[in-house]
Amino acid sequence: MKSLSEFYRRQHGGLVRYARVVSSDEFGAEDLVQEAWIRCRILASREAIGDPAHLFRRVLRNLAIDRSRSLARERARTQVGDASDTRGQAADDAPSAERTLIARSELGLLGDALVELDDRTRVAFEMHRFEGARLQDIAAALDISVTRAHELVAAALRHCRAALRP
Repeated sequence: MKSLSEFYRRQHGGLVRYARVVSSDEFGAEDLVQEAWIRCRILASREAIGDPAHLFRRVLRNLAIDRSRSLARERARTQVGDASDTRGQAADDAPSAERTLIARSELGLLGDALVELDDRTRVAFEMHRFEGARLQDIAAALDISVTRAHELVAAALRHCRAALRP
């Protein structure tokens, strides 16, 4: 990773210029380079990087494409149209009163189901579903095998699904 850091320090200006070219965004180029640096460091912590220049260019190009697509979607969403169309769409997005009551009821059932689980199973499930923890992280936190972590999460999920069945 040392060579990656050295490359980044030496080539920062060139990376920003490259980001400007590939993104056509003079003001967002530095942000792209910072995001690329973060992603490249994560990648370098997992595997050896042979050619840092190639890696940075590829990551910058992909980030520029992602940002361009995201901006295009955002522009399409926010384009000004007929005001009556906008109000109609906003009203359609809101859940009905019936759906809201059903969702609250289901949430209560799920809360009760989680309380019924033993602590280790509940913690494993909450880490996986609510915190986005990987099974390896859950296993390490609970001092169990990855297989056992998977079993706990699966058991909790089955229990929650059963609680929602009429």
